[in-house]
Amino acid sequence: MRVLLATDGSKDATTACEWLSTLSLPAATQAMVFTVAALPLPLVDLRTAKVLRDAALTDARRIAEEARKCLGSRFPETTIRVSEGDPREEIVRTADEWEADLLVVGARGLGAIKGLLLGSVSRAVVHHAPCPVLVVKGRPRTLKSALVGVDGSEHALRAVEFLASLALNDGLRVRLVHVLEPLRFPSSAPRFIRAQLEAALEEIKQERRAKAEAALATAAAKLKGKVGAVELSITEGIPGDRIVASASEEGADLVIVGARGLGRIHLLLGSVSERVLTTAPCPVLIVKPGRGPGKA
Repeated sequence: MRVLLATDGSKDATTACEWLSTLSLPAATQAMVFTVAALPLPLVDLRTAKVLRDAALTDARRIAEEARKCLGSRFPETTIRVSEGDPREEIVRTADEWEADLLVVGARGLGAIKGLLLGSVSRAVVHHAPCPVLVVKGRPRTLKSALVGVDGSEHALRAVEFLASLALNDGLRVRLVHVLEPLRFPSSAPRFIRAQLEAALEEIKQERRAKAEAALATAAAKLKGKVGAVELSITEGIPGDRIVASASEEGADLVIVGARGLGRIHLLLGSVSERVLTTAPCPVLIVKPGRGPGKA
C-alpha cells in the first residue's frame, strides 16, 4: 500500500501526520511526505524573487522533514518530495503519478478562514484525487470505532472493502449505517384516496427496508473476522445529517463514505459525501472505486 501525506505545516496537517502515525495499515506500506512551496508574488524583481523562492523551498523541505520525523517510528523508510505551484493541482498530480492508494490531508491549511471546517485545498483534493482521501480533523486519537455509510451503491461497497483491506485491529468496532429518506404523500391529496396512498407508501417502505437490510448484510460480510464487532443500523432522515449525527452521538473516531451514492452519476462528489465531509466532527475517509489495495 502506498500512502501520500500532503502537508503545509499547519495545525491540521500536523494532526494528520500524528493520526497517520498510529493508523493500522498493512505491514509493507510505503509512505511519502509531500509539500508544495509557497512561491513569491510575480510583482517583485527577479533577484528578490529568486531569494524568496529559495526561502520558500527551504521552508517546504523543513516542513517535509518534520513530518518525516513524525512518521519515522511507524514508517522508517518514509520519503519526501517538494514541489512548486498550486497545491490543489500538485497534490492531485503527485498522487496520480506516484500511484498512491491513500492520500492523507488536514481539513484546513495555513491561511484557512477561521471557522471553516474544510479548506479550499482539501476540498479540491477530495474532489479530484484518483484514490481514497482521508481528511483529518479534530484531536489525534487511536482508531477504536468507525462508522460507515452504506446505501447499496458501488461506492459504498468499495468503502467497506477499502476498510477491510487495512491491517485492522481486532478491537475495532464498526457501525454500518443505512439511512432511509422519509416518504410523504402530498398533503393536498383527496381524502378518499389517502388510505390507498398510505398503503402504497407502507409497501414501498417495506421494500426499501428489505433492500437496506440486504445491503448491510453484504457489507458486514466483507468485514467478517477482520474487526472486533460489526453493528448494523437502519435509521430515517436526511442521509448526510443522520450519518454525522450518528457519528457524533457515539463518538466515532472515523467516518467512511463512498464518494458518490445511488443516482450520483455525473458528480465528482455526491451531496451526502459532501455534507459528511464538511460537518463531521472527526476524520472522514472518502473512498472511490478504482485505485486502492487489491485494485488496478
